[in-house]
Amino acid sequence: MISYEIFEDIVVEKIGRNIRSTGDMEQYRAIKYSKDSSLFMVAGPGSGKTTVMVLKILKFIFVDGVDPASIVATTFTTKAALELSSRIYDWGNVIIKSCDDENVDLKHFLDDIDLNQIIIGTLDSICFEILNRFREPGMAPPVLVDDFVANSLMLRFGLFNGNRHDDEDLENFLKNRIVGSPRRLSIAKKSELLLELKNRFYDDNVNFKVFCEDYDHVGAKVACDAIGNYIKTLNDREILDYSTLENQFLVNVKDGKLKKFLDSIEVVLVDEYQDTNSLQERIYCVLAKAAISNGGGMVVVGDDDQSLYRFRGATVDLFVNFRSRFENSLDVEFEVIKLSNNYRSTDEIVDFCNMFVNLDVDYKDARVADKNDIISARKKGYVDYPILGIFRDDLESLSEAISNFINDILHRKLDIDGMDLFINPESGSVNDISFLFSSPNEYNSYNGIRLPHLLKKELALLESPITIFNPRGQSLEKVDDVSILCGLVLECIDPVNDVQDQIDNLPQDAVDRIKIWRERAYDYLADDPEPKDNLSLRDFVDAWQDREPKGRKKWKKLVSILDLVYKLIRWIPNMQNDVEGLVYLEAITKTINQTALFSYYGGSIDFTDEESEERSVKEAIWSIFVPLATGAIDIDEDLLENLPKDRLNFMSIHQAKGLEFPLTVIDVGSEFKTNHTSQRFKRFPKEGNKDCRMENELRKYSKSLKVPERSELDRSFDDLIRKYFVAFSRAQDVLLLVGLTSSIEDSIPNIATGWDRKGQYKKFNKIKFI
Repeated sequence: MISYEIFEDIVVEKIGRNIRSTGDMEQYRAIKYSKDSSLFMVAGPGSGKTTVMVLKILKFIFVDGVDPASIVATTFTTKAALELSSRIYDWGNVIIKSCDDENVDLKHFLDDIDLNQIIIGTLDSICFEILNRFREPGMAPPVLVDDFVANSLMLRFGLFNGNRHDDEDLENFLKNRIVGSPRRLSIAKKSELLLELKNRFYDDNVNFKVFCEDYDHVGAKVACDAIGNYIKTLNDREILDYSTLENQFLVNVKDGKLKKFLDSIEVVLVDEYQDTNSLQERIYCVLAKAAISNGGGMVVVGDDDQSLYRFRGATVDLFVNFRSRFENSLDVEFEVIKLSNNYRSTDEIVDFCNMFVNLDVDYKDARVADKNDIISARKKGYVDYPILGIFRDDLESLSEAISNFINDILHRKLDIDGMDLFINPESGSVNDISFLFSSPNEYNSYNGIRLPHLLKKELALLESPITIFNPRGQSLEKVDDVSILCGLVLECIDPVNDVQDQIDNLPQDAVDRIKIWRERAYDYLADDPEPKDNLSLRDFVDAWQDREPKGRKKWKKLVSILDLVYKLIRWIPNMQNDVEGLVYLEAITKTINQTALFSYYGGSIDFTDEESEERSVKEAIWSIFVPLATGAIDIDEDLLENLPKDRLNFMSIHQAKGLEFPLTVIDVGSEFKTNHTSQRFKRFPKEGNKDCRMENELRKYSKSLKVPERSELDRSFDDLIRKYFVAFSRAQDVLLLVGLTSSIEDSIPNIATGWDRKGQYKKFNKIKFI
């Protein structure tokens, strides 16, 4: 092992991070604590929490002598896990080389260090790895299915089983008790809500049996039956989704099957704790108890102001009240570290974020006690631009003004109060700009055009056109290339609806969308797309429909639908070389691949005989195309981890969590032309949102959680404040707010533009309107 002084010198001199007491005192304290100290770190935006976590892990290994294999570090996303592990490996090797160069006596110690043994990942990936690694002899490895398959299974075995998708009692229960809206729910929305309920049963430790027996709405019993069928399907096929995976981890702990693993843990680090749910916290408690009993400790990192995932079951109160609960249950004291220095943003942006988060005095009660403001700590030498605003009377004028602004800073220089604003063509690109929306959808629920669509059109019309990256701009089933591909596949495996027409209980939503797909495929075939050299698309489809192979004597007995997809995209160029097209293709192929895990025919068409062919086609329609057609399959966030370098990025605020951009454009009011009640939930709610309502309905039956003390309405306001605090704090150099002029007038209450929940308007005075 090496001394802390040597470790500190190497980090400062070779890695370039000042971790001396003369630097950031809170970072210094956080890193220097020994392995048996437990820490509660409140880390504001841009405060260098990843740097602290990396250096703390390296300090454990090189100074405290902790075996890398005994360190468990969880992150919220796969991308964050990759960044953490990459930085640990890179900086760790710098330390090893520096020690090698200066002290040959350390060679044996250094040779034994394997940084790849550190257990790093999302909690789900770690649970999966541990269940697989420590399974009993002869036991099959766990099979994990993602949201694609979960939606498919809930549709097929939960909703469509017994025609529950048409059940009025279920509809009324979901609308009135969960959503709180009179609007009729689509099949996809019902499936989504049932999965949310199922996840909440696990996440909030709800007594499922008592809920199903005692809840005072007949539709709740239908929901319980659907969820019960879904869970039974998972059990029968011996597969796990994310919440059942985490629950299985706890079951194995209780049964003593993971004792060897728990005996090996010395340090547990948890990032983004503010978005943890109760099920996950129970796992963390198990890990922490093991680490502390083995002479180690726990490090929890998070920021309640950046909690965004209540809709996924996250419980921000678990972070706010973390110390009191864990200190009691673990009989250990957690040292509080507050990382408040912001190294990301300019003074103007930091001041704006502080002003915003302190604007609503009632929000203070929802925060960690004695919360510090973030402190501007970015090295000087930057231009401190004012907060900018572009607001116009209508969407067309707004999109034109924003497009001209982007064009000006990319190709010219824009004068802002005597300061030049431009993107340096030598060191910057359009990728330095990101647009954040509540939703990046190009159309609203009434098929009306939204700002993302108009912006896309305006940017494409510029003298030097700008292409955007927005895979979530449309529902997957409505994307043109997806329609063409799905229509072509269906025409190949089921010419002229022959098998489909024999299925009596197909939901009408699916029938209507599949009809559109097939019609789009007919049109595409009529266009006779390239290539046409040896085999045209028409020739290929005809050969499939006639079951007469090209280039071989016999038609294969078993044909993979995935192989068919890959052959068809030869004639769909966007799915070969366009970054958005590749995301859509990946979503479809992932659906097919995952479907094979639970389907009898494994995602293939069986041509052994007519009966097998008909059955396998029916299975494909139910398992693959009905979920896609009803909108139950969405773009997986993991497919959006790497943003293209040559595109302008449109994304949701949730998607931007953990990211930062030189220029961040926030849509704070493009949807608010009038003070209409239907969109108040997006800006100034009059009642609790769906997620808060679900919390209240289910926690009455929870074994470990109480109904929150804060009202549903207060929690809805809290969530809006957090959402826009996260959005505003993504900006490094320039923050631009955009919207309709009406949205910043005193007639439309809007949390994002300076209102508090009491209806007092505290207009942002520091915005430079352009």
